[in-house]
Amino acid sequence: MNTKQLILEKTLKLMIEKQDSIISIREISAATGIATGGIYHHFSNKEEIYNEITEKYYMDYYRFNLDELRQIKGNAKEKIHDCMVEIFKQKGTGPEIESIDDEIDYRQILLILTGNGFSSENYEEFGQSILKQLREFFKEIIAEGQKNRQIRQDFSSETIADSLILMYMGIQYKWEVYLIDDMISAFEDNFNLQWEKIRFRE
Repeated sequence: MNTKQLILEKTLKLMIEKQDSIISIREISAATGIATGGIYHHFSNKEEIYNEITEKYYMDYYRFNLDELRQIKGNAKEKIHDCMVEIFKQKGTGPEIESIDDEIDYRQILLILTGNGFSSENYEEFGQSILKQLREFFKEIIAEGQKNRQIRQDFSSETIADSLILMYMGIQYKWEVYLIDDMISAFEDNFNLQWEKIRFRE
């Protein structure tokens, strides 16, 4: 691990331990064993450290690995199911943090960094952008399913994609706010009902 990454991860660990997103340079120096001058060699100020942590461990968390999702094969039902399961797997663990050995509930990190994320200048645009990407991804699967008479054709692909995104957002919200144990189990409990609504009808 390079020095810059070590500073980011050790600062994040301090945030988790203190349950606070405000950490001093002196605390970061003590945690990393790097002199303050060494820290300022990599970051111009404390805000730059906060911004990079927010980008890497908050904003990146909400991005989707669409390249990985596009590798999933099957008919429309299988693709939708397996893609949603993969999304919930990604969201359940979050980005890798090499220097923290203890198992972390990623919700702790999201809670600590939420204020930083919301204060980001492009937060609203960012949120709309990632949901648009997911919508377009699902629309491709749905359009193919409609063409192959696997998904009903009396609804637009956009309408059905939006219904899937709403299901995803609802389960994600319950995991973050109401602390349900497992997003995948919650999804499995709802998937057959959701599929029944969108499956092809003669």
